[in-house]
Parts: sequence; C-alpha cells; structure tokens
Amino acid sequence: ASKEPVFSTMSVDSLPSKVLDKIITVQCVPNVNHKSLHPAELSDDKIRQKARDIDEKLSMLSNTSSGNDGEENIPTFMGQEDQVTTCMTFRELVTIDEHTHHVSASQLPILDVDEMEQESISLNVDGKLNHQPANLELSPLASLIRLPSYLLLGNPRNESKDVVIQNINLWHAPQSCCTNVHYDDHDNLLIVTNGVKIVELCPPGCIQASGVYSTHANHPKLLRRGNMQPEEDIQRDIQSTLKRKQGSTHIVTVAAGEALYIPLGWWHRVVSKCDQHDASRRGHGCTAINVWFDYHHPSRQSNVPDHMSVFHLRQCSRRYFELNKDYATALLLEDKKQTYFLENEEILPKDMKITTEENLIHRRDWIGINRIVFKYELLDDESINTFGLLYRRCLTPTQHSTSEHDNKLYCLLEAFLLRIQLGNTTHVAGLVNMMWSEVSVAIWFAEILCKLSPEACYILTQAWERHAGVKTIVDDNGETQDEAELSYRRFFFNLETYSNEVRNHLLNGVEEFYHQAWVKLSSVV
Repeated sequence: ASKEPVFSTMSVDSLPSKVLDKIITVQCVPNVNHKSLHPAELSDDKIRQKARDIDEKLSMLSNTSSGNDGEENIPTFMGQEDQVTTCMTFRELVTIDEHTHHVSASQLPILDVDEMEQESISLNVDGKLNHQPANLELSPLASLIRLPSYLLLGNPRNESKDVVIQNINLWHAPQSCCTNVHYDDHDNLLIVTNGVKIVELCPPGCIQASGVYSTHANHPKLLRRGNMQPEEDIQRDIQSTLKRKQGSTHIVTVAAGEALYIPLGWWHRVVSKCDQHDASRRGHGCTAINVWFDYHHPSRQSNVPDHMSVFHLRQCSRRYFELNKDYATALLLEDKKQTYFLENEEILPKDMKITTEENLIHRRDWIGINRIVFKYELLDDESINTFGLLYRRCLTPTQHSTSEHDNKLYCLLEAFLLRIQLGNTTHVAGLVNMMWSEVSVAIWFAEILCKLSPEACYILTQAWERHAGVKTIVDDNGETQDEAELSYRRFFFNLETYSNEVRNHLLNGVEEFYHQAWVKLSSVV
C-alpha cells in the first residue's frame, strides 16, 4: 500500500503548467484599508465581523497555545455570500496581491464523481486513481497524486465497494486564513502537503446547527441567524455551547506530510498557516488535498454510536424536507397569497391612489397599476411589461418621498410579487426582465425592498434561479450573458451602497420562508 504523501512537500509553484493554468474559484475577504474598493464591498462589514466574532468565541483555540500566535486579522471563510468570489488561474493565485484582498478559500477540483460514475472510480494498491472508461475527464492533478490507500481502503482492493470516493480537491491559501466551524456530509481525509493546518473537532451534539431547511444547514445556527438575536441571547448561547464542547473537543495540528481523518457530521474549524521557513517566498502558502468519501460497511449501518444519533436523525429530516420541499413551499405560498389578498381586499384597491400635487406619479398611472395587479387572474407579457414601465416611473425621485407614498409603493410591490405564478415561465421571464432595467434608486426604495415579506423574497429570488440558463442576451459590451445572472448583477448594482442591506434581507427572508415551509410540512405529516 502507498505510504507516500500526496506531493511529498513540493511547492505548488513547481507544479506542471497544465495544472498552474487551470481556472479555479477563489473566495476573498476585501482588505478594508485598501482605497480601491467600492463602498458597497465594505458597507456590510459590521455584520460580517459580528459573525466572525461569534465563530471565534465558539472556538476553544483562543485558550490554547495553538491559536494565531500573534497573527492578527486572519481572514475567515464564512460562506460564499459573505465573500468576494472570483475566478483565476492557479498560477495567478500563488502570486496574488495580498494588499487588496486576503484569500480565505481557493479550491481546485481534482475529481467530482456523480452517481453514474461512482462504480468507475477506484484506487490502486499503489495509491493511484483508477478510472474506467480510460477517457473519463479528470484534472491533470489526478495522475500526479498518490493517496494513502492503506488508510482509505478497509481492505487493500476494496472488493466489497465499502468505500465510495465522492470528491477530491486541492486547497491552497497563499496567506494564513481560517474556515469557520461547520460539518460535512461525507467522511473526509485531509492531507497537508505544505504549511500547517490546526483543526478543532467536536462531535455532532456539541453545537446547534442551522435548520434542516437552511442553505447553510451544516453551519451553526448562531452564525447564520445569530445576528438577528439580542446580544444577551447570543452570549448565553455561546456559553452553553462552550460547556457542551468541554471534554469533547480535540485540537489537532497537521503538518506537511501528515493526514487527519474527519468523520462525517463532526464539527470542525480549520486554521491554515504558511510554513514559517517558506513564508517569505512566493507560492509557499498552506496546501492540502482532501478526499470526501462514503463508508458503506455493514458495521457502520448497524452499530450507530450514541454521539452520532443526532446527526443521523438530522440527515433523515433533511432528506425528507428535500423530497417534499416543492410541495411544502407551494402549499405555504398559496396560503400566504390567499391571506394577503383577503386581508387587503378592501384596503389596497381604494388606497392605491396618489394625488398629482405630490408630483411623484400621475393618478391614472396608479389606476393602471391597480387594474393590472388586481384584475388579472394571470399576468401576461403585456401586463408585466406595463407594470414594469409604471413601476420604474415610481422610482424617479423628483422630490422627497413621503411615508404614505412609500407604504403604497410597498403594498403595490408586495401585491405584484404575490401575483407571480412561479410555474408560469412568462411570469418568471417578465419579472427577471423588469428587475434588471436601469432605474433611479433612492434610499427610500431600499427601505421598501427591506420590508418585503418572506414569501415575496422567496418569489423574487426564485425567479432568478428558475430563469437561469433559459435565455442569453448580448450586453452593452457585445458579450453574451445569461439573462438571469445579468438581471441579478444589475439589480444590486443599481442599489449601490444599499445592495448588501437588501441582499441580506432577501437571504434572511428566504431562510424564514423555508423555516415556515418546514413547520407546515411537519404539521401535515
């Protein structure tokens, strides 16, 4: 069996050109002291910093000698919506300018196996990846690595297929960084080839996870929803979490040439550090290979340890929600729509008027919008486009907005979004097209968007998601763009410095909507 490290301790900048020229996805944390950054990149920094502070307080590393060793402002990867995400070659990554951005995560996929390919990937006894058919496309790195097969395979040749490889990735950090506490759905073999990784591990029951419906279900509830709680509740939850972690937490230092097995479901927080001897040289950051795999041996299925029972129960709940999510969300959405229009049946049509003296929008325009929103059972292209034209006219800040006008515009936007049928491609395309049009944006419009109900947030974000890949258009620079992606980018670009505030409201709204859908699904079981 292979006992050699993945790359020995070779530097990433000495890898072959076919590897260094591969395009990879990189998450960065902006350097707040750099003057070239757009204010919108920094406006949400307080919210991000609060989440990072909570993550640090949940860690026991600060009480040990394995902490930051005097290093300050180490960037923490908190999830992609908290980062600046970009693509670059691996060669560009190892020479990135650390003065503008700190890299918090960079991933180069070596192998990503779907269910159809699982039977075709295996390990040889010498640690080489074996794949059938031979023309299956793999990363150039796949032929270079040697995995420790004696650790990965229960028996040398894995005849019973107990081990199924899911993903193999190369991770590189040109500077010291940290990944916030989370768990993975697969077993993980972490192999360090350069630098040092300090891993803090604890069993599933030590930390309360986000809801099973969450897009960050494998992150602590405190990190995803903690900012919405009173400070005293956050501190109380932090202290109770630390008590549960006492006596169950393991802090492991993994140096170059060493590996660590991280069981599925176990919480782990990882600090990556450059090799102190090589830190002054380009390309000598912290590099590791990780292998995500599933272990299907009968002994694991029939003998579940007590500390893993909460994780397995959670996985069953998540699976049940995923299978029934469409049913639950459709049921909840219909209830919300009926309730909204029933409660506002008398108020909305009569109050959706505005006098010409306010010089914001002509009264006949409001009447036209009322006809579109309240008289059409189904919206067609013409009605959606007409609404978009009139709606954009509302956004021209010819004078200071009034609270009465803001409330009417909010009611109008809420009512219109609830009229959208997500199963109707015409509705979805019309909404996506409307939301990326050039508009004049004032602070009061951002405030209106931040009032949208969870169901309205869900409809708006679903429109972008469902329209993705449906239509491409040519932008002002003559480049072909996905219409949904362009709509999303322009929508938030038009919001300027308020984009992060609105984006967070939409994300939290969707999270709350899924929570309500989960509660409703649980009630009908």
